[in-house]
Amino acid sequence: MEFLIGVAVTCLVIFGISIFLKTNKFNKLTLLPFVNWCSKYQAAEDHDRIGMARALVLQTFHLAVDLGVLTVEEKQELGKESMKEDPTILVNAWLESALQIVEQELSVIELGNSEARMVGVLMLVTLKGVNPQRDLQNFLQRFNH
Repeated sequence: MEFLIGVAVTCLVIFGISIFLKTNKFNKLTLLPFVNWCSKYQAAEDHDRIGMARALVLQTFHLAVDLGVLTVEEKQELGKESMKEDPTILVNAWLESALQIVEQELSVIELGNSEARMVGVLMLVTLKGVNPQRDLQNFLQRFNH
């Protein structure tokens, strides 16, 4: 009996560590330049694409709080709601709608050099406001863009 409990605990610990390492890997990918992240995202298998999308969404929300785009309460609410959905649908929607506006405001070089999570914040800025282009311009002016 004690042996079975030991085996069960060991399995749970190994499972927990593997989940942590995989999550950490996906979070680190959001630090890649956006163009590189997109290439990996497009080439990824479905289960990895889901992990990459979830990490981009959550890391975007974390950084958005740090940059004053979201309040902590908004982040918690959005984070909770986003966990109910397939993150690839959310990220694909961002890429299809908000990315065009970001591309109009940033040069190809700036976009290529920006971390994926920062581009996520820029897309979030365009999605959050009433006038996406103006809101993004105002946000970028805070950083002397």
